[in-house]
Amino acid sequence: MSDLDARAIIGRFLDYFGDNGCSDIHMSAGRGLWYVKDKATLHMADSPVPITAELVTAIVAAFLPGGLERFERDLQGDASIDVGSKYRGRLAVRHDIEGASLTIRIISRDVPTIERVGLTPSLVNSIRQPSGLLLFTGQTGSGKSSSIAALLNLVNLTESSSIYTLESPVEFVYPHAKSLVVQREVGSQVASFAVGVENAKRSHPKIILVGEILNAETARAALSAAASGHLVVSTMHAGSTAETVDGLIAMFPPAEQALIRTQLAQVLIGIVVQQLIPRTGGGLALAQEVAFNTREFSELILGGDMKLAQQMLLGQGQAAGMVSMEASLDRLVGEGHITPELAAKTARDRKTMNDFLTRRGINVKDLS
Repeated sequence: MSDLDARAIIGRFLDYFGDNGCSDIHMSAGRGLWYVKDKATLHMADSPVPITAELVTAIVAAFLPGGLERFERDLQGDASIDVGSKYRGRLAVRHDIEGASLTIRIISRDVPTIERVGLTPSLVNSIRQPSGLLLFTGQTGSGKSSSIAALLNLVNLTESSSIYTLESPVEFVYPHAKSLVVQREVGSQVASFAVGVENAKRSHPKIILVGEILNAETARAALSAAASGHLVVSTMHAGSTAETVDGLIAMFPPAEQALIRTQLAQVLIGIVVQQLIPRTGGGLALAQEVAFNTREFSELILGGDMKLAQQMLLGQGQAAGMVSMEASLDRLVGEGHITPELAAKTARDRKTMNDFLTRRGINVKDLS
C-alpha cells in the first residue's frame, strides 16, 4: 500500500469519526478498528477498510517523521496528521505483543472558543496577566489542550501580541489574526521543550506554550521563562491542585527543592485541574478545579504542606475565584448535566461531595 493510499484512508477516517463526535481512533491488525466516544471505547466490526498489518505499516511510513526506520529503532513514536478536511490528528504508534498498533486523537480545525469550552471569567482573565506560570493538569483526554487553545486564540484574535508554542506534536493550528503565532513541533522542528523555550525567550513573545512538563529540565525552563517576564502556559498529569505542586517539586533533587518552591511561589498564576465526564443525554461535561496563587496559597507552596489546599479551595479561596473539583461537580449536577451517581463516583473527596449532594436534598446512601 502506498503512502498516498494511507493518507486518503486516514483523511476519510478523521472526517467520519470526527463528524460523529468521537475523540480517538485505535487501529491494529490483531484487534481491528476501535473508536472512543463519550469516554467509551467501542469496536467497529464492519470497518470500511480492512485493518491489516500492511495498512498500519503504511500509516507509520506516511506520517511518522523518520518513517519505518525510526519506528524500528525507537519502537514507538508520535506525529501530527494534517490530511482530513475538517479535522487534524495526533498520532501515537507503538510495537506491542501483536505487532504494531496506533491511536489517533481527532482534533477539529476549528479552534475552540472560551464559550464552547465553558471557561470562567476569572480563568479567562489569567491569560491577560503580563507574566507568570499557568498550569493545566488532568489525565489524558481531560480537555487540557482545548482549554488552552481557547485562551490562546482569544489573545490571537483580539490582541496585537506574540505567541510561541512548543508542542509534541502540534495540535490546534491557530489562524492568522491580530497576533503573531509561531508553532514548533518537538522532535521534528526543535530538539526538546527546554531547547525551544530558550529560543522562545530570544524571540520576544508575550506567551509561551510549553506542551507538557514531564521532567526537571522542562520545569526549570518554564519557571525561568515565567520569571523573566513571559506568560508561560503548560500542562502536567496530576489529579488535584496539591498533586500538581507536589509533583512539580518532586521532579527536582532534594537539594534543589527549596529553591524551586520559592520560584514557583513567585511566578505561579494558577492551577486548573480538569475532568471530562459523560453528560446526561450524550456528550461530555467539563469539571474544573481552579486555584489561584494568592498570598495564602503561596504560603502553602513555601511551607510544603499542600494538604491544606483543599480546605482553601472550599473556604477563603472562593473569594478569589477558586473552585474545588467537588463544587464544580455539584454545579454540573444542579444544572442537570451529570447524574449525582456519576458525581459521587468521580469526586476525589467523597465526604465533601456527599455534603454538597445532601444540601441538594439527595440521599447519598442511595448512591453507594
